[in-house]
Amino acid sequence: MDNVNTRFEVLGDPTRMQILGILSRGNKLRAKDILEHLKISQPTLSHHMQLLTSSKIVSAEKVGRECFYMINEKSILEMKNCLSALLAIPSDEEPEKEKKVKKDKKKKKKDKKDKNK
Repeated sequence: MDNVNTRFEVLGDPTRMQILGILSRGNKLRAKDILEHLKISQPTLSHHMQLLTSSKIVSAEKVGRECFYMINEKSILEMKNCLSALLAIPSDEEPEKEKKVKKDKKKKKKDKKDKNK
């Protein structure tokens, strides 16, 4: 769970989310390719890529002198599963607590109407 928490913290930065958006459009991209879409310096990109790769959100593959980056799908799926667990209540069913609150509100309105008569 700690690894997942760290990944969410890393994704809390808008630039890193932009980088993921760029990587989602291509299979493997070089830093140079990513930089073409951003208004940041190369050292700043390196910093962001280091955080993304160390948290395993992005994978890096060296081919000769080139380094290619891609989204680590397994890592993203783990994050998705973590969020899905928070929403364990089926979306087509209303939680019992919410039903009770609505029922109480209806009863209060009815009581108020009866009292005013």
